[in-house]
Amino acid sequence: MYTCSVQFELMLPTARKFPFSDPAWIFEPKWDGYRALCLMDHDSVRFMSRNKKELTKRFPELATINKSIKAHSAILDGEIVGLDEKDVPCFENLQNRKRCVIVYFVFDCLMVNGNDLRNEPLISRKGLLKRILKKSPYIRYTDHIVQEGQELFITVEKLGLEGIVGKKADSRYTGGRTKEWLKIKTRVGSEVMKKRVESWGR
Repeated sequence: MYTCSVQFELMLPTARKFPFSDPAWIFEPKWDGYRALCLMDHDSVRFMSRNKKELTKRFPELATINKSIKAHSAILDGEIVGLDEKDVPCFENLQNRKRCVIVYFVFDCLMVNGNDLRNEPLISRKGLLKRILKKSPYIRYTDHIVQEGQELFITVEKLGLEGIVGKKADSRYTGGRTKEWLKIKTRVGSEVMKKRVESWGR
C-alpha cells in the first residue's frame, strides 16, 4: 500500500473560449475520461479521483502498470481513458465498460522515488516523466507541442476530440484552479458536455 505524508490537490485548468499560440506555453490534447492520480509504490498501484475517491478496483486493467514505470515509487497525474476500435477516446464506452481499451494517459509527475517535484518547472517534470515510462498498452505519455496552440486545436477538432489544454512551460504544480493551465474545448467537446449536463438534470 502506498503511504505518503504529503497531501496532493489536483491542479485544475481554467476554461478559455478561444485557442491561442504563445512561445511560453505548451499544448496537449484534452482527454475525455476520468482525471486520476496514480500512486505507485513497488508492487502497489492505486488510483484516486479528483474528489479523492478510490478508482483502483474499477479499473483492474491498470493494476500492473507499475511494471511500466522505471521507479520504486511515484505519484503521477493523468486521465483514465477508454479507447474505441479506432483508438479514439469514448467516454460513454468507458462508463459502460463496453468495446473499449482502458489506458492511463499520464501528463505530469509529482513525485519520484520520494523526491517532491512540484516546485520544478512543468517542462522539467514532463521530461523526467517521459524517461521513466516504458512502452505499454495500458499507460501512455501525453506528448505536447510548444507554442502552436492554434495549430493543435485545429488538428484535434478535425479528429473529433474534446479540446486542448494549454500550460505555461515553467508552471509549478500548485494544486487547485489556476490560470497557468487553460482548457479550450472544441465544438464537439462543448456539445458533448452540454448533453451530459442536460441528462444529469433529468
